[in-house]
Amino acid sequence: MSRRRSRTSILIVVSLLLAFVGWTALVFNWPALGAADQRYVATPLEPNSAAAQIMAAFALLTWPGLEYAALVGLAIWAFRRRLRALASALLLTVALGWVTGDLLKLVFRRERPPGYLDVLTAVGYSYPSGHMVGVVASCIAVGATFRVTRRSPRARGLWTLGASLLILLVAFDRWLLGAHHVGDIVGGALLGGFVGTFALVACGVAVPIPHTAVVDLVRERREALNPRSTKGQKRCAVIYNPVKVTDWAVFRRHVEYELRDRGWQRPLWLETTVDDSGRAMTAQAVAEKVDLVIGAGGDGTIRVICSGLAGTGIPFGLIPAGTSNLLARNIGIPRDEAAALRVAFDGQDKPIDLVRVRVDSGEDDRFAVMAGIGLDAVIMQGTNPDLKKTVGSAAYFVSAAKHANHPALQATVRVDEHPPLRRKAHLIVVGNVGLLPSGILLIPDAKPDDGLLDVLVASPRTVRDWVRLVAQVVTRQQRSDEQLDRMSGRRVQITVEPSDQYQLDGDTVGETSTLIAEIEPAALTLRVPPIQRRSLSTRESADLSSVAAGEPEPVSIG
Repeated sequence: MSRRRSRTSILIVVSLLLAFVGWTALVFNWPALGAADQRYVATPLEPNSAAAQIMAAFALLTWPGLEYAALVGLAIWAFRRRLRALASALLLTVALGWVTGDLLKLVFRRERPPGYLDVLTAVGYSYPSGHMVGVVASCIAVGATFRVTRRSPRARGLWTLGASLLILLVAFDRWLLGAHHVGDIVGGALLGGFVGTFALVACGVAVPIPHTAVVDLVRERREALNPRSTKGQKRCAVIYNPVKVTDWAVFRRHVEYELRDRGWQRPLWLETTVDDSGRAMTAQAVAEKVDLVIGAGGDGTIRVICSGLAGTGIPFGLIPAGTSNLLARNIGIPRDEAAALRVAFDGQDKPIDLVRVRVDSGEDDRFAVMAGIGLDAVIMQGTNPDLKKTVGSAAYFVSAAKHANHPALQATVRVDEHPPLRRKAHLIVVGNVGLLPSGILLIPDAKPDDGLLDVLVASPRTVRDWVRLVAQVVTRQQRSDEQLDRMSGRRVQITVEPSDQYQLDGDTVGETSTLIAEIEPAALTLRVPPIQRRSLSTRESADLSSVAAGEPEPVSIG
């Protein structure tokens, strides 16, 4: 959310809370309102009449349990589309709506009006109306979903009108059934408004304001009649992996809305293919001299884009769309799609290092996160992609267990001009940053902007050695250990016998016997959250990643 919109959302939440507290005080302490509540109770309906049957059926259809179940389903849908902040807000709405409504009924213990129609949905105490809490909170949550997914102003306007009508119908239904006093219905509506808006603000989602849909619709029509000149407007290229972007329609609406809102030209859409994970697409974006490249995909796509942008100075906005999202995790880029797009457009430009790598006598390549020879590459290669989609990073542990007996390599590692290190190693990793897919900090001192690469060589001999070394990594201990070597420098040459698998940024590429890696300082300009105004270690980036994940919005610090 923008700062202005955030302040407006907070003001709405506070206003609704004060309104609910004030109304509740009046209902239970102002005799005139209590008398009015008793006076304006609806005339009891004949239980077997057509009106009573229709009203009872409508009450069952709008029972809060069904509305909350629908919100849970919507939250699952949002989470699968990487709208994590929205998914959290929807689940929080369900929890708060259900708990606060039922808890306050037990606190106030207000009896229902005499002669109310005894149906399944009129159980327990009366204040506040649970139906009103549920319908108002749910309508606000769905309205926020329309806005987050950038539905058209017309669709948002129609939902606003439909939701308003639904709320009025539920209020009339509860009153006509005699299930609530008027005060219960108003109190439920105010509480539902507070619950819905509080959940959104707590999770970093803008509160939908009805008039904004009208304003956007008017602006859209005006721009259609009087299109802006593209002269002098910025242009963006969007390189995306169609396999990783789970909802293409939502993603496209997101991007085009953000561009239109900032007065940019229409974007250059570039889709990766099975044969080309982004090299030709990045080259085209560079050739067309765009002002920003947005990349949406997994680690392989992101690595290729980073390599293609090296030295160009074109800012790169990273949208995590894979399972591991190694670079995003290490730098603190939100994993929420909407939040990541805001960073791509409004974040600050941060120069980070890349690592140029040559394998045997092949051509130069680059990576941004880590390269490895031996066990870690075999684990990456052996990870089941379907299992990874289902359980995420936990799939790597399954692969690790399968390949625990992978043989050690006779390795020679030379960093800069230092004497070579010779080990019978199981694991050799060259890192630009140090956070693994599972959130384990493998190389605590690694920084993406220090002009150095870090090398880790693990050479355990027994199962007990493995347990000790893993414990050191998991607990982030850096005590000296003859079976765990850590080095840093600008260049490293690794030779292994026999040749073995190697990986770049989590993708197993092939086999090698010699790997040479050299740092390229400040080669890539990356858009990062505004909170990062200084050089960040991997540990600090990991701590910030939860803040920048799209739940609470990052705030600038001095």
